[in-house]
Amino acid sequence: MRHQPDYNILLVEDNPGHAELIDRAFQTESHCHLMVTATLEQARRLIDVANPDLIITDLKLPDGHGTELLNPAGGCPTIVMTSFSDEKIAVSAMKSGAADYIVKSQETMASLPRTASRILREWRLVLDQKLARERQQRLTAILEATPDLICIANLDGFLTYINQSGRFLLGFGKNEDISRIRLADFHDPADGQKILSEGIPCAMREGIWTGETTFQALDGEQILTSQVLISHRNQQGEIEFFSTIARDIRHLRAAEEQVEYLAYYDTLTGLPNRNELAKRLEMEVSRVRRHKNHGALLFIDLDNFKYINDSMGHPAGDQVLQQMAQRLRGSLRGDDTVARLGGDEFIVILSGLSENPVEAVSHAREIATKIGNAIALECRLGDVELHITASIGISMITVEHSDSDDLLRFADTAMYQAKREGRNRVEFFSESMSSNVTRQLELENQLRRALREKQFELYYQPLVDNDGRAVGAETLIRWNHPDRGLVAPGEFLDVLESSGQIVEVGDWVFATALAQMTEWRGRGLWQPEFMLCVNVSPRQFNDRQFTENFHNRLEGAGMASQNIVMEVTEHNIIDNLDDAILRMRELIHRGVSFSLDDFGTGYSSLSHLKNLPVDHIKIDRAFVKDICHNPGDQAMIASILTLSNHLGLKVVAEGVEEREQFELLRKLGCRYYQGYYFSRPLSCSAMTDFLVDRKSAA
Repeated sequence: MRHQPDYNILLVEDNPGHAELIDRAFQTESHCHLMVTATLEQARRLIDVANPDLIITDLKLPDGHGTELLNPAGGCPTIVMTSFSDEKIAVSAMKSGAADYIVKSQETMASLPRTASRILREWRLVLDQKLARERQQRLTAILEATPDLICIANLDGFLTYINQSGRFLLGFGKNEDISRIRLADFHDPADGQKILSEGIPCAMREGIWTGETTFQALDGEQILTSQVLISHRNQQGEIEFFSTIARDIRHLRAAEEQVEYLAYYDTLTGLPNRNELAKRLEMEVSRVRRHKNHGALLFIDLDNFKYINDSMGHPAGDQVLQQMAQRLRGSLRGDDTVARLGGDEFIVILSGLSENPVEAVSHAREIATKIGNAIALECRLGDVELHITASIGISMITVEHSDSDDLLRFADTAMYQAKREGRNRVEFFSESMSSNVTRQLELENQLRRALREKQFELYYQPLVDNDGRAVGAETLIRWNHPDRGLVAPGEFLDVLESSGQIVEVGDWVFATALAQMTEWRGRGLWQPEFMLCVNVSPRQFNDRQFTENFHNRLEGAGMASQNIVMEVTEHNIIDNLDDAILRMRELIHRGVSFSLDDFGTGYSSLSHLKNLPVDHIKIDRAFVKDICHNPGDQAMIASILTLSNHLGLKVVAEGVEEREQFELLRKLGCRYYQGYYFSRPLSCSAMTDFLVDRKSAA
């Protein structure tokens, strides 16, 4: 049996007899709780406190009319009681919002519970309908605000509702009649058949179907969606209608494709990356195994590319890489692959060269040469003209050599051999290279350990003037190997440079030399005019942090930069001369001097000398060695001294080992010397003794 709700009823009646009669009538209605009051003022207080479900009020009350309790905006229903003479007023009250009225009589007052129950049922129905409308409005608002297509269709497939997002997606107007439109009409033909054969049967069987479908809007635009089709049943279990939700996933699919692209392609150049390269190399290896038709793997590394990044910035370097990628594409055949391994390293897979191994090698060399020539073409960035070359290593893909990792390693090894042979070369892998690379890697590891375990030492070779007095020293690094003893720099400097360790080791040289010079100065052994000459390698000089790091070292040591002479070779600066001059001037502005080392050995030293901001030059020992016996060397040195004198440059002759050399150089006008005739390179303690002796002799 359905439970009847409890109701609070407020009776406003100033006639005690009428109030008593009505109260007795409601006593039989246990679900109704009657509250009785006689005035409008009391009624208003009770309404605020008790929140009644129904008000029954006499029309005429001591302090006003009962119609003042009417609430046309809602609240609760009101029954107005009138006398016979007030019936017209009661009708007016009905128009003002009263739920009903009764003309007072003993019979009508006794039947008020039935009237109240009817009014409450009707009011509850009104409230339920209002709530349903509000819920419907909220649901519609939600559906209209949803960015997905949402629609409802009858069993024949015709639409009965579609939200604004759906109208916009499919391209028909806001107020356009949809009653003769079927959603299937907007599906791609293949997907329309998919809905009929798969979607609807599944939704009817299981209640829901999901899948990806393509809609075709009125303007022909194809819209990929994630669609849900739902069947809705009544209480008897019969399907009454279908609803569908379709979300535009074109942006999602584009994002997925972008993620897929990023996983296998380089964003800068558009070339396959390492992951895609691995797949294609495996495919080429399988092809070679099946068809015995040789291929080749080319490892391409741009020469001195780091200098471009360091001097012109990474955006310029990126432009160069993009140009190189285009040139590589243009140099290859249709079946070949070019990929970017990372940085300035590219890989080329040459497919199907020849079944004949000799012809395959010949074809690989021809294509590699073509690639090298394409890379070497003029590369222009704005007003700057760059000349770029590449070192190329080749490993042949054969049945015997078909392991992907080995092929990459072999080509990498051959590429480094091309670097060592002078760059801008093509080298094929050979077994001897592998052992050389192994030794190189071992030496790199030993050098890292040497820096970590403080195995490096600084030696100092004095610089003297015409009178044999010390005027400074050149710092020279030595490696105190735990097993081999003292190792000369010629055995390891190239490895430090090629591995990049020279930057960290060079910083250590500066720090150690400055600290030692500070100590000598404190003891009065290092005069204010003495020069400390420090060699700077190409990689150090082109490091973007070099200038700032060096300045910080000077400030930390409290040392004046005027004491420092940086020695650079023509090799340091010739590749990027304009940038090198700018960097030199920046350091000169901070008080540093420059010396051009090994002067006379470069092809263009004399032509560059007038443009380079150097204060010193060092005549290479190769000219000093035979100066007493070779008129040509003597004439060369005389010319250098004369030219330097006109340019205001100080000249240091290095490699002076005999008195005769010293005397002749002094006669020709040289002022500064370095060599075994005056002193071999000295350890720190021996250099201290040398300075002490020279100070005592003075």
